[in-house]
Amino acid sequence: MYTVSITRLRVRSIFYLPAFMLHALRTMTQAQKAEGVHGVDTRFEKNNVVWTKTVWSEEKMMKNYRGSGAHQIAMRVLSTICSEASVARWQQEGTELPTWEEAHRRMLTEGKLSKVKFPSPLHAAGRTAPDVMQTGFSAPTPPM
Repeated sequence: MYTVSITRLRVRSIFYLPAFMLHALRTMTQAQKAEGVHGVDTRFEKNNVVWTKTVWSEEKMMKNYRGSGAHQIAMRVLSTICSEASVARWQQEGTELPTWEEAHRRMLTEGKLSKVKFPSPLHAAGRTAPDVMQTGFSAPTPPM
């Protein structure tokens, strides 16, 4: 079985986007090179919302990535620069990345909130994502 990890983050102000993007570039570069990763993708939506999805050989490898390097540093500032933060994880048979529709569905049904210091009304209401998936686009990802 393989571990799928989905994150949804909303940067609380356009003024925090440069810092967020710097951390995002570093963490995505780290993820693409991480041991045990089978796929990495990012989706951008309006209102400063960013989704990520990754597939890992083992949950242990995902946790090693999460707790080290650029990702560990980014986690320290997440609660200050984001007004929404949530994560969903599950096990699946294959190494393929789920569709964004499946990621959204799982976030709504299985997602968990992460702590933020300045929650949006959605986050304060205990919701991991809007009911309807917003329009967005995936960033070009270099080959792994």
